[in-house]
Amino acid sequence: MNGAIEVELATRILVPKPDGSTEVKFLSSGRIRCSRNAATNLRNGLDAALKMLEQPEASTVAVAGSRLN
Repeated sequence: MNGAIEVELATRILVPKPDGSTEVKFLSSGRIRCSRNAATNLRNGLDAALKMLEQPEASTVAVAGSRLN
């Protein structure tokens, strides 16, 4: 693909049937085509977002210890 990278996001949906069972379907919900540098930046951004979720929030402790009026 001449150096382009494609990323596809798929969504799984469960479709109920009249007999009580469900049918599983997969739909394409998004596509990204980008260069190697853009894919690296996307991965780094996702890694940074995940790293922020791992760190305990200092503001949560301060809010929990304060009293509301």
